[in-house]
Amino acid sequence: MQCPYCRSRETVWRGWRYNMKGKTRMRLCSKCRRKFTPGSFRRMRYPEHLILKAVSLYKREKSSSKVQRRLKADGVKVSRWTIIKWSRKFG
Repeated sequence: MQCPYCRSRETVWRGWRYNMKGKTRMRLCSKCRRKFTPGSFRRMRYPEHLILKAVSLYKREKSSSKVQRRLKADGVKVSRWTIIKWSRKFG
């Protein structure tokens, strides 16, 4: 596993991160001493499948308020600005 900050391969498992997704493992870089979560969706509050669903709906419908209403019907409370930021980052 490569550190996203210093690109060192000297990393070890160190602790857990808790958020709405649940419990995920963190890694510690032995060189720069920074903690990180592996994966492209690291440090995201919502699960990957929900983010991808919101981005795909936004790309099809072109309206963050329509996507927000559809996700609210599924029981997920997300702001329109969050949907726009997800589409910019992962779209």
